[in-house]
Formats: sequence, structure tokens, C-alpha cells
Amino acid sequence: MKISKLKKITAFILMVLVTMGLQAQTGIDSPYSRFGIGQLENKSVNARLKAMGGISNAIGSNSFINARNPATYARFDSLSFLFNAGVSAGSATLRTSTQSESASNSRLSYMSVGFPVTPKWRASAGLLPYSNVAYDVLIPYQNELTGNYAKTFTGSGGLNRFYVGSAFAITKNLSVGVNANYVFGKSSNDVLLHFFDSVYYANNKIENQIQVNSFLFDYGLFYMADIGNDFNLHAGISYSQEMNLAAKREFAIKSISGGVNGNLELIRDTIDYRPEEKGNLTMPQGFGLGLAIEKKNSWLIGADFNWQNWEKFEAFGQSDSLTNAWNIAVGGQYTPPHTSISKYWKRITYRAGLRYDQTYLNLRGEAINEFGISFGMGLPVPRSLTSVDVSLELGRRGTVANNLVQETFVNFTLGVAIYERWFVKRRYH
Repeated sequence: MKISKLKKITAFILMVLVTMGLQAQTGIDSPYSRFGIGQLENKSVNARLKAMGGISNAIGSNSFINARNPATYARFDSLSFLFNAGVSAGSATLRTSTQSESASNSRLSYMSVGFPVTPKWRASAGLLPYSNVAYDVLIPYQNELTGNYAKTFTGSGGLNRFYVGSAFAITKNLSVGVNANYVFGKSSNDVLLHFFDSVYYANNKIENQIQVNSFLFDYGLFYMADIGNDFNLHAGISYSQEMNLAAKREFAIKSISGGVNGNLELIRDTIDYRPEEKGNLTMPQGFGLGLAIEKKNSWLIGADFNWQNWEKFEAFGQSDSLTNAWNIAVGGQYTPPHTSISKYWKRITYRAGLRYDQTYLNLRGEAINEFGISFGMGLPVPRSLTSVDVSLELGRRGTVANNLVQETFVNFTLGVAIYERWFVKRRYH
């Protein structure tokens, strides 16, 4: 049997996305990713949701997968198979009160599938980012005894989550869902103390590597009702359970020669070495609330509030100085009135939103907050229910007060939402 033209197009888009993602797992992300478990990835990674400021708790659709609230899977069509994938790229200007520098990052952002199981049961599975660690910071010092020296802080890695989720329709309007998330990954955080002007002092290096392999669970409720005149009301609640992630840590303090500016590192002495220290990362509970109003086939507007209890975070039995984090977002989308013979641009969906985040960091008495404004479009693939989604976000993170770093960033996400009817029984052969 010949493959249809549509399937060739969607297969090509998928190949491009995966290739871009696999070739682009590089870049400096943020010096703030040094703290906690790194820079948390917004759970609303889907290009559609990112274009609307990240609203997601109350956004359910039959044409794309919203992993933020697993109860929304109940909106999947009973005859459909959904595939979503996307890549993201970004650039940032890092600025202190005295200097500035540019940074960039790019990665495979998300990949998920959704499908019906029974008339009241829908399922989804996918791979999503959880946190990212990527920084390289040098701080110079000067001392009369040792001359010029510096501390270099470097980090890489992060956590990902593979989830399997289910949603069940309790009534016509109400559904409940759960995601079982397998969280895995490895992060490295190193500190190098190197002396430029003295031959009497050896360089010292601290290496700290943490590997995680464990489970987290998310839950959701979703309500959608027809309130008349082609209007729908959406309401959603999401909840993340507090759990301990099983982890292993490798820790070493070494006295070295070299190891600077790409030079070979020669170990002179090992001061401390712990090869496989087992422990836990205590991940805090969190919840989210969302409301949205939709005019069928025309527009949608919604708002979200999310909160996480990061003061309860612990790593290997030790608490950290993290603070509770919260986020508020508003956004929406609009599709112009159109018919099957309308111009292409009239069938494009236009999206916009904004968000404000209080992150879990408070450094030198300064809260590290984040603001973003986003725009995007949904580009329909002709003669299909598939679309290509793009989002662009402009924002700012941090402050230059007390010698901290302020980041001005631009993030771009390209995604594809493939919607195909795979479960239709053929009547004619």
C-alpha cells in the first residue's frame, strides 16, 4: 500500500525535528542553573502552550497533548492517534553592573503520543525535559601573597522525565488523570581554584556528580461544560506529589596541575573521594489552578496559577536555601472566521500570552524573578488536521543588584502536532 502524501509530509517534519534536536543538545543556558536541581523546565513545553504564556491547567483539546494536566487526555477523539514533537532554541544576554556576555542553547524539547483505549479511557506517553544544568562562570580574585587567582564554576547535564499517563471520564464534563513519571539524568557541578601567578600553590578542583533514576507522580482534574451560544468553560487542577528520588553521588576533591584553558589535567593528590554515595532528592509538592473560556472554532482566553513548596527540598539529607516558587500566566488564541475556500492566512491560529515567575532562588537578599511575553502561530497542514506550531518568547530573569546577573532572553520553539484517524473500521475493501 502506498503511503499518502500527508503521511510523507508529517514523516518529513518529524525527521527534521528529531535531527535538529539530536544535533543541538549544546550551549550555555544560565548561571542560575548552578543551584538546586538546575533551571526548571516549564511543564508547558508544547509550542502551542508556550505561545500562550504557558497556560495549561485548564487547556484540553482533541488535537494536541497537554501533559501538564493528565486529565485533559480525556478530550482525545475516540478514533484518533496524536503525535506531538518539538525543538527549542534560545539566546540570552547576561549582564552584571560592569560587563555583559552572550549565551545560547538548543535542545529537543518534547515528544509525546496520545490515543484512545476504551470509550472512557485515554492514554498518553512521552519524553519531556525536567531541569537543565549548563553554565561556565569565572570569578577573578587578587591577593598580595598568591597574586592573581580565580574560581571557575562549571556545570552540565540535567534531568528528563519519561511519562505514561491515563485519563478517565467520570461524567460527560468531568475527567481525572494521572502521570507516572520516570525521572532520570545526570548533572555535574565542578569548582576549580587556579593560581595564575604562583608556582607554589597547586590548583584545587571539586567534582560533584549526581545521577537520578526514580519515579514521580502527577494528578489532574479537568472540567469542561457547554455554557450556551457556542461557548465552553474550562477549569483544571493539577497536583504534584512530594516524593523522594533515589540518587547516587560521586564526589571528589583533588589537587591538580594544569586543567586550565584546555591544558591537560594532572592529578597530584586526591584529598577526598566518595565514589558511590547513595541518597535521595526530596522533591516538593505543588499544585496548579486554571480557568479558560472558549468560543468554539474562534477564540480562547485563560489564566493559570502554579505553586511549589521548594523550601522542603533536600539533597542527600541536607536542606538547601531554596524558597517557595510560584507562577501566574494569562494567554489566548484566535482563529479568524473561514471556510474551506478561504485564503490560507485566514486559517492560521494566532496566539499570545505573558507570565511572571518567582523562582526558587533568593541570592544575596534578592529574589530571582522571571518575566516573559510570548507570541505564536498554528500553521495548518492543508487537507489534514495536523498543524505546525511556532512560538517566540521574550523575557528577563534576575537582577544586577548586589553583583548578581540579569539575563535578557529570546526563546523559540518549533513543534508539530500530528492528528490522524487510525482507528476507523473500513467498510469496503
